[in-house]
Amino acid sequence: MSWVSKIINGNPDEFTHARLVKYGIGSHPGPRTSLTLSKPSIKFKADLDQEKVILRGYLKGAPAGSHKVTGMIITYSDRTSEYGQLNMPITWKKSKGKGTPVFKAKLDEVAPLDDIKALLELDDPTTFYLLTLNPRDGTKPWKIATKTSFPKGGPKEEDKEKQEKDPVFTKGALGNTPEVLEYILDALAPDLRDKIGPKTKNIMIRNNFIIEDIEIPDDPSLSFSEKRRLAKKRGKLIRSATIDGDDHTLEYDFLA
Repeated sequence: MSWVSKIINGNPDEFTHARLVKYGIGSHPGPRTSLTLSKPSIKFKADLDQEKVILRGYLKGAPAGSHKVTGMIITYSDRTSEYGQLNMPITWKKSKGKGTPVFKAKLDEVAPLDDIKALLELDDPTTFYLLTLNPRDGTKPWKIATKTSFPKGGPKEEDKEKQEKDPVFTKGALGNTPEVLEYILDALAPDLRDKIGPKTKNIMIRNNFIIEDIEIPDDPSLSFSEKRRLAKKRGKLIRSATIDGDDHTLEYDFLA
């Protein structure tokens, strides 16, 4: 279940909270996902904050054997000892200077699928897996390509007079197996399942967050940055989807 689907299902958790920390009062474009379905593949293009869903989809159905994995892991807590217990060698660099420390690890390995799955098992709310994956033997259509640095400024409001640009942060294709398709639709489109059928080809999902109130902890012992991190956001998630040319809008209240 993705952090957005947890809002849809009424059970936002610490993963959802972590993705909302950056939003203040007002309207904020959230991550978008474009899916193109065909008999052999699920092609995708997605914004930042959807990459974990795509990675887990890859790991559910990718062929056995070795896979090429490159990219970056970024985390905001020192978890080097946990990652040090994995089979995959990982070297971390800690940011210098004041502020919250950032730990980064650059990957360039050929590894068994199980070793890559072990990476994702150490996931937490403030860890980002900016990874590019493909089978070493080139088996099609399996491929994920993800940027290794965060986009500056985040998603922007689209000019309605102009054609919408596709998401570009992570893109590629997964094999269209029953298990992978079920997982992807449950994670990204749980509220649209009744509108998606065997003949559906193109799906575009947009998320917009309207923050109406911020509940700040009143503990005087907390620093400003701690209060910001712990503050809960109350608002609405507005989802607009275009499925084979038909538009749909759904709305959800949340406190996270």
